[in-house]
Amino acid sequence: MYLLQQRLAQSTRALHQRIEDNPFVRALNDRLPLEPSYRWLLTRLYPFVKGAEACLKTFLARQSEYDVLRRCRLALLENDLALMGITPSPSQNGSFDAIQTPMEALGLLYVLEGSRKGGQFLAPLLQRTEPHLPVSYLLGYGDTTDQEWERFCQLLEGHTVPDEQDQIVSGAVKAFEILERIFHEHR
Repeated sequence: MYLLQQRLAQSTRALHQRIEDNPFVRALNDRLPLEPSYRWLLTRLYPFVKGAEACLKTFLARQSEYDVLRRCRLALLENDLALMGITPSPSQNGSFDAIQTPMEALGLLYVLEGSRKGGQFLAPLLQRTEPHLPVSYLLGYGDTTDQEWERFCQLLEGHTVPDEQDQIVSGAVKAFEILERIFHEHR
């Protein structure tokens, strides 16, 4: 594991655990009736992903090395929601005003890219136990998710200036706080 990646994991560990401890997320991990929890999760992820991707496009779209447009998956989430008969409000949007710099946006991207790793656990479980549920959002990069994660972490490690690293960590922490707030507001 890379040094910045270790620092990011350590700095967000407690926040990540609080997300995992959410009763609906825990139900998915504990393999309790999955469909209600999965519906809850996708509807809560929608404002987060919508706001996060808008933020990333604002700060990082012109920086080709991060390939932000390829990393966006709001359309996949919207498709999964539609297949489940859920129409999110177009005005539903998480507030990402706390993300103020391109480096903080990289911290946000770290959280989004890391969530693909979680999807690699959850998608096969849902495909086995609830095959009627759509999982395109969770599939990440498919078979290349681990390689894409490694490539992204290598890009992050290119930021060796301490102030840049501090901002990346700050952005990741802020992203988890925003997600936690969205989960809490929509219980």
